[in-house]
Amino acid sequence: MNRTQLAILITIVIIMGAVRFVGVEFSPPGFYVDEAAAAANVLCLKQTGMGELGDPWPIFFPAYDRYMGAFFTAPYIYPLAAWTTLFGESIGSFRLFSAFLSSLSLIGIFFVGSVVGDRKTGWLCLLAGAVSPWIFQFSRIAWDPAILPCLIVWGLYFTLRSRRWWDGAIAGLLFAAAAYAYPPARAQLVFFLPVLAWFRYRQFGFDKPFALAFVVTISLVSVPLVHATLTGEIQGRWRLLSVFSHDHLQGRYGSTSAFYGWLTFAKNVVKHFSPDFLFYRGDFGARSSTKYVGLLSGIDILALLALFAGAVRVNSKFLGFFLLCAAGYLSAVVAASFTWDWIPQALRSFGGAPFLALFTGTVLREAIDRFRLAMPAILTVAVAFSGYFLWAYFAKYPHIDPSWFDNAVTESAKANLPAGQWERFLAENHSYLPSGLHYFLMAYGGQTCAESAAKLHDSYRISR
Repeated sequence: MNRTQLAILITIVIIMGAVRFVGVEFSPPGFYVDEAAAAANVLCLKQTGMGELGDPWPIFFPAYDRYMGAFFTAPYIYPLAAWTTLFGESIGSFRLFSAFLSSLSLIGIFFVGSVVGDRKTGWLCLLAGAVSPWIFQFSRIAWDPAILPCLIVWGLYFTLRSRRWWDGAIAGLLFAAAAYAYPPARAQLVFFLPVLAWFRYRQFGFDKPFALAFVVTISLVSVPLVHATLTGEIQGRWRLLSVFSHDHLQGRYGSTSAFYGWLTFAKNVVKHFSPDFLFYRGDFGARSSTKYVGLLSGIDILALLALFAGAVRVNSKFLGFFLLCAAGYLSAVVAASFTWDWIPQALRSFGGAPFLALFTGTVLREAIDRFRLAMPAILTVAVAFSGYFLWAYFAKYPHIDPSWFDNAVTESAKANLPAGQWERFLAENHSYLPSGLHYFLMAYGGQTCAESAAKLHDSYRISR
């Protein structure tokens, strides 16, 4: 990679990194109920020290009137409260926090690539992350899964960078936070962490101080999570969406046998590798995909072609890391496949996104040593794909079915609440979840958490 090529690569990264901060209220349009409900918790926390439903300084923030145990998580809500104190409480501010987290993830991807290989590896991994439509998509939506790749990739970095015990403690803390941050991450880490332990052992041998610091930290920090899981406090959504849910099995197969749960799981795993999901349209839902590209970017596809062309040899120094990345990606797919709705799932498998970027970057690092035209091809594909994706994202995606992001509710709030017409706003959206309306009453109607909660309570009591 010469200086000109590096300059072009850095330019692509800067552009793709910067545009994720542009027009966040325009594309995607509206403000989905999950975004608004999380925002309501943030505003209430700042005003009262309690979540939206009155829980003081919670680890898990109950939402949607505690329906089926739905909740938002502390690793997302508390930092977001600090962010909005500095940058305001608009829709744009909430979504920009996700863009900021995405940028931190990209920096982490660069450092992991550099630790595993060299600076060239780091730059190529960073390029893969910057042009990833998967990472870009979730960098502009204000919900808690946005923080997951950031926590995972930095946990990976501190695991791999040294033998120091304090790096083990930091890595344990970050992986524990990832388990809190998004429920599918718990299943993902159960499968991934043993593989990570094997890879670190290959790199450093058994390092007792590091291992002890890691295990003690992740164990202590995870105690409340384990307790809440075992007591069922946070298992409501799992009971509803699990492939082993009796209601699901009875409705689909006419039987509650676990065999059919495992059959559904196996089918779900296969669906996550369908061409439509990976190459053409991505997720079924427009919140998780623009519908103009799949999960893979142009250079992800180029890396697969290079792999089949023999870019990676059996004696590659990256072979163990390739296996680690494959485990990280597959563990995320496995976690998503334990649920039955909207499969294949780009959101619930989002913990695999940084591993895809790292895999692509290291394969391309091998390719530029094997093939003379590899680097020009990488840059050409990166430029062409980025241009097409940005056109699709900013010219076409904003006009997708607005119901995906509840655009009508957002427009109703902007039209009515600044003028004090909160009764009209509630009447127009009487079928909408109260947690979603709570944010708009506070942010656009100038009401306190308590005032808006009282109005919602009276309005829904009357409507029922």
